[in-house]
Amino acid sequence: MGATLLAALLLCVGASLPAAPAAVAHDQLISSSPAPDERLDKTPASIILAFSSPLLALGHEVRVVDDNAKNWVSGAAVLSRETLTQALPELPDGGYQVIWRVVSADGHPISGSYGFRVGNPAAAAPAASASPTASVETTAAAATGTGDGAGDGDGVPGWLPAAGIAAAAGLGIYLVFAGLRRIKRNTKSPSD
Repeated sequence: MGATLLAALLLCVGASLPAAPAAVAHDQLISSSPAPDERLDKTPASIILAFSSPLLALGHEVRVVDDNAKNWVSGAAVLSRETLTQALPELPDGGYQVIWRVVSADGHPISGSYGFRVGNPAAAAPAASASPTASVETTAAAATGTGDGAGDGDGVPGWLPAAGIAAAAGLGIYLVFAGLRRIKRNTKSPSD
């Protein structure tokens, strides 16, 4: 009887997994200056990135690359709680890609990128924005046309929840049959 109850419990838990909400623990970029796809008449003094929570003071980086993958940033970005600031030199007219990486308050690295333009609107447009979960190295490789384009592996493979449900169902079925076999053995009459 206990095995049957355990099997039913496992099946219920397994069936409810797909309906469970995803945990959203990572901090997020909530604003930036310049804004994505913004066109500026002159070079901004700095890139300012604001996040949803204070960040850990390790592993943060901001790059500002042009269409030739030249990084125009020199010096380290300054972190003040949830705001990351990167000073900029004078930039020539053209398109630029801001590539950032920080460590979320929960200890997980997060990264992303966006483009902006400086000066003449006829200047080259910024490279296409990369996925916010792409690593800085992957984004930089994409900007230069190198690398394999693989992500940083933060996501859960789509097959993993299905495999967990299948394993729970298989275990439940096994436990039901084992329990039935035990009950059948215990209820046999002595004349059999």
